[in-house]
Amino acid sequence: MRALRAFTVAVLALGLIAAACGSGGGSESPAQAKAKITTAWQNFFDPAVPLAQKKNIIENYNALLPILQQQQNNQAAQAIKAKVDDVTLQGDKQAQVRYDIVNSKDNTPLLPNASGLAVKVGDNWAVSQQTFCQLIKLQDQNAKCP
Repeated sequence: MRALRAFTVAVLALGLIAAACGSGGGSESPAQAKAKITTAWQNFFDPAVPLAQKKNIIENYNALLPILQQQQNNQAAQAIKAKVDDVTLQGDKQAQVRYDIVNSKDNTPLLPNASGLAVKVGDNWAVSQQTFCQLIKLQDQNAKCP
């Protein structure tokens, strides 16, 4: 009986240790998530950030790569950036982002008060494919975007 009790205590203790180890490090506070989302959006829409560095800040990068490459050579796309106004978390994998598309030279609003979606892909927050494709279709209604 004593051996069974000692075994049970040992199993419970190991379970608690494993749970404590598994719960740390991976979580982020809402403030940290909002800061990461804001940075991801600003970097994604920054024409000075090379395309290769945007791989982890756009959902479905590989499928969107041909369109991203076209946009890299598009003068209109190179003249804009995003200014994030607000981020509303919707759980730990998604957030609503309110932002302005502005002229990259003088910050003149071109598309004020736009709304988009950020999604968490692995450990990274990214601009959603849906949001990116909506912006592409604003530029060209006939554009193909997966």
